[in-house]
Amino acid sequence: MDLALLVTGVAIGLSVTAPLGPVNIIVVRAAIRRGVAVAVMAGLGSVLADVIFATVAAYGVRSVERFIVDYALPLTLIGGFLLVVIGVRTARHHVTLAVNDDGEPSRAGVITRKFFTTLVLALTNPGTFFGILAIFGTMSPVLRLGSASGRSLTVVAGVGLGGLLWWSFLSLTVHHLKTRLTEAVLDRINRWAGILIAGFGFALLMEAVF
Repeated sequence: MDLALLVTGVAIGLSVTAPLGPVNIIVVRAAIRRGVAVAVMAGLGSVLADVIFATVAAYGVRSVERFIVDYALPLTLIGGFLLVVIGVRTARHHVTLAVNDDGEPSRAGVITRKFFTTLVLALTNPGTFFGILAIFGTMSPVLRLGSASGRSLTVVAGVGLGGLLWWSFLSLTVHHLKTRLTEAVLDRINRWAGILIAGFGFALLMEAVF
């Protein structure tokens, strides 16, 4: 395995994952409420989407590219609507530090829901795909990527690793800081997280409509 190619993939993964967005907010909230493992699994949903997009870009899967381009508008509308719904529900939820398992979903259920939530949100965000496509389009001649080359696979693996590293770092950091926060502060963070998520959704809807 070419280490330079893997590092390049990691850098690409970090560049598309680290910027503030709705998935980052969802992961932060998961780290505060559910712990590191749930938060990392939530982030891995978006990592899978990034790996899918990177695979399409690296190997030139034209049919998938055409689908995303042709259906960019409905995909954006779906993603925007989901973000608004998630944001409103998040903002209305009251955070409590009291231990109460009554009516709480199982840990496996929470992990599954978080994973598929971020996966769907990432897959319905054409902007992420176009960003990855632009990066690969720019770097492909230099990296000598090709459909029959293991070099592409190495870079794609690096993209996934970069995303995993970011979500692990973010989840551990937030979970560590959580111990210094009061219930009132956590509740305000939760409310603003919901507002920001809904705001991203409204922005996507406005972009799609206008």
